This record gives sequence, structure tokens and C-alpha cells, in this order.
Amino acid sequence: MAWALWLSYATISAANIVTPGPANLNTLRRALQLGFVPVLPTILGNALGLAVGGLLCAGGVAAFVVRSEILWAMFRWLGVAYLGGLGLKLMIRREPVVLGKGLVQFVPPRLLFREAFLLAVTNPKALLFYLALFPQVLDPTRSLWPQSTVLVLTYCGLSILSLSTYALLADKVRERFLTQTRYEAFRVCSGLVLLGFAAMLAVQVS
Repeated sequence: MAWALWLSYATISAANIVTPGPANLNTLRRALQLGFVPVLPTILGNALGLAVGGLLCAGGVAAFVVRSEILWAMFRWLGVAYLGGLGLKLMIRREPVVLGKGLVQFVPPRLLFREAFLLAVTNPKALLFYLALFPQVLDPTRSLWPQSTVLVLTYCGLSILSLSTYALLADKVRERFLTQTRYEAFRVCSGLVLLGFAAMLAVQVS
């Protein structure tokens, strides 16, 4: 793959990744609640979910799902259900924040990882991005799997970098300005935004 082609792909990927979405919002919320280091499983879970979507696209499975109206609708309704459920949970469930140096609210890393993984793997945004860009940058005269691996790793790496930046910024805000009341307000707003994403996706599916 030519460097210029890869650079173009990386630039477009970066623009797509930093656009506000469920993964960015979820990482911000968890970083405000927990701090930077405890939220690393969230960042890695999202990256693994993106990697799974990329490999499915590379293997042609995702393209088959998109061509099948029933399977694609099922996949998108799954995303609607997960986003909507997460949004409702944020609005209803109370999440205490332990503030102060050296004090961190404990949330099991496995839960954080699973939450982010499911959010990434059920969000059609990355899948559609892969399906749109892969045919434009893959060279059919060369082995496709090495090229696909480079593209998926590039996207996941940029996602890790972007979410880490969001988490670091949220950690600084947490240290200086966060209170339980402000976190509760942000959490409820996050829930409303996720419900909005779910509603938009539902309208597109129906």
C-alpha cells in the first residue's frame, strides 16, 4: 500500500473517530467517574470491538449482512436496543463519584471492557466506514489480509489515541471541577444523548 494512500485513509479515519459518538461519550463519562487509569479497559474494549468489525468486513461477512435486508435490520435494531438500554440506565441508575486524591470509585474492569466492546461492535458507524473505505484503498492485485490488517490496526490505534485524549482531559476536569451534582447532570445528559442516537438509528432502520 502506497504511503500517500495510507495517509489519506488515516486522515479520514481520524476525522471520523473524533466526531462525537457513543464511544467518545461513554469514555468521557467513565473517565469523569473513575479517572484516567481505571478507564483503560473501556478504551481497549472499544478498540477490540472496532477490530472485530474491521475483520468481519475484511472477511466479507459484514458485506453479506449489509446485502441482506433482514440481517442488516436485525443488526441495526440490536444497536438501537443496546444504545437505548445504556441511555436509560444512565438516566435512572445513580453512580456515586469518590473525589479526592488517591480515592477512586471502583468499577470492575471486566464490566468496563464488556460495556465498551458491546457499544463498539453494535454501532453501525464503524462498520459502514469500513465498508465505504476498504474498497477504495485496498489493492486487489496484492494479498488483501495484510492490507486489511494494516487498515484495521490504523483505525483502532487512532481510536485508542483519541479516547485516551478524551479520558485525560476528563481526568483533569475531574480533579479540578467535578462534584457529585455536576457528574449526575452530565450522566443524565449523556443518557439523553445516547437515547437520541438510538432514536436516530431507529428512524433509519424503520
